[in-house]
Amino acid sequence: MTNLLVLRALTGPLRGKEFSYRQPTHLVIGRSRSCHLQLPDDPTVSRQHCLLEMGLDGVWVLDLSSRNGTLVNGAKIGQRPLLRDNNATMIQPDKHQLEDGDELRICSHVFAVRLFEVESEASPLVGSSVSSTIAQESLV
Repeated sequence: MTNLLVLRALTGPLRGKEFSYRQPTHLVIGRSRSCHLQLPDDPTVSRQHCLLEMGLDGVWVLDLSSRNGTLVNGAKIGQRPLLRDNNATMIQPDKHQLEDGDELRICSHVFAVRLFEVESEASPLVGSSVSSTIAQESLV
C-alpha cells in the first residue's frame, strides 16, 4: 500500500522541485489555474492534461484526452483521438498504474515518480516546494 506520492521535476521550469501528496487523493496536472499541479506558460500542455489517482489499490494516471499525450517510461498511455467522423464516439482511455521509479512525461515536463509507505499522520503535503505560481491541493 502506497500512501505518499512524490513527483520530482527533472526538466523544465520546475526542475529540481518536489511535489508530495498523501493518499487518498486525486490531482489534475495541466496548464489551467484550476489544476492541482500547474505547468503554466507551456502551450504544448493541455489545460487539463492528465489525472493522477492515489488510493488503496495504488497510484494511477489517466490522460484527459490531451492534444499531445501523456507518457510513462517513454510509452504513450493516452492522447486525444483524431476523429474523422463527426458522429464518432470518444472512448475514455484506460488508466495506467504507476510504479516507484517510473518516469512521467507531460510534453517537455518530466517527473520522477517515487512511492512511499509512511506511518505518520503529518501534513498532507510533506516537503513540497511551491512557487507562487503553482497551486497544490491534496484531499485527505
